[in-house]
Amino acid sequence: MIRRGLAVIAAITACSVLTAIAAHPQTKPLDDSAEAGRILALRACTGCHIVASDQPYMPIYKGARRPPDFKDIANKSDSSVGALRNYLATLPAVPKSFQMANPDLSEEQMRDVSNYIMTLRDMSSTSSR
Repeated sequence: MIRRGLAVIAAITACSVLTAIAAHPQTKPLDDSAEAGRILALRACTGCHIVASDQPYMPIYKGARRPPDFKDIANKSDSSVGALRNYLATLPAVPKSFQMANPDLSEEQMRDVSNYIMTLRDMSSTSSR
């Protein structure tokens, strides 16, 4: 029961951060959606995920299952910008056990974060395709 409570708190925290970001849009590089995705992810996703090796602080989520690092997500065999964008778009507002809540991102934000995640893919993962 405590673990589920922590998951709900983490989801609410993530949604609150994303709402604040949406209310105060930041200037993003127009020619680099991956960099915009990195900036957004560092602000909104680090509560649960390791977004970048140089992120300023570690995730605060302490549930039974630690959410995957973005690098691990990028290196899954079925990961692509389209698959990641679709995953983010179809997450439920109220998550099931051990599932991420819908972060309520715009189409552009989902594309940017997905583009950033895919920049983390190891070169050996792409050469075998």
